[in-house]
Amino acid sequence: MSALIKETIRKILPRSISRHRIIGGPLRGLVIVTSWHDYPAAILGRTETPLVDWFSHHARRGETWLDIGAHFGYTALALARLVGPAGRVFAFEPMISTAGCLAQTRQMNRFANLTVVPIGLGQPESFASLTLPVTRGMADSTLTAATWHERINVARLDWLWPRICGEDSKIDGIKIDVQGMEADTIRGMTGLLEAFGPKLVIEFHRGVNRGAILGRLRDLGYRKPGEPIEPAPEEAEPAYLDDRSYAFSRTNE
Repeated sequence: MSALIKETIRKILPRSISRHRIIGGPLRGLVIVTSWHDYPAAILGRTETPLVDWFSHHARRGETWLDIGAHFGYTALALARLVGPAGRVFAFEPMISTAGCLAQTRQMNRFANLTVVPIGLGQPESFASLTLPVTRGMADSTLTAATWHERINVARLDWLWPRICGEDSKIDGIKIDVQGMEADTIRGMTGLLEAFGPKLVIEFHRGVNRGAILGRLRDLGYRKPGEPIEPAPEEAEPAYLDDRSYAFSRTNE
């Protein structure tokens, strides 16, 4: 289905946010708080299927994962279920209204191992704020003709993590989907990446300098090319296409 058709359909879908039982897919039966307009694919269970499948092979029980750019929490739900009660998931979502929906989703599914952090991540010295365009419940720095902007709070993860992680600071995996803020997000967590070498999944967006990110990851020991989560026949390896996710791990893994 083309992007134009999707947008045309989306315009007529209900905008009211409420509780929905996920209809199909790997998270079938769980509850998500969102709207048909903002996230119909999550309600239908047709979103992020390759990524959730990748999680099922790489996120283990008892691990700590960060979902950066959690949106309404579909992937955070998948991770919370996979790491189990002894594991932890920290879902970072800077849009306060969306983070509130995610907090409700957490409670309705009784995932006590899921922590909602209503903050975006970047590279300020410690803590700052930005004004960004928003769409469908998420801040998106790639938008050029947005009708609404929100001021969001942003922190450097290297500064923030010791203040929220509790007694266990180890990080096993990180998913990053931050709508054009990938480079700043990674620059703000280089200390943690160097210390723990977590598995990484990064979704690249339009206008993002892949070379700067890949160079930074190589310096931190992530020397293997990214593994495409959604392989496409036309891809040269690795092409790092827009709106696709790639997995990175330390060389010795």
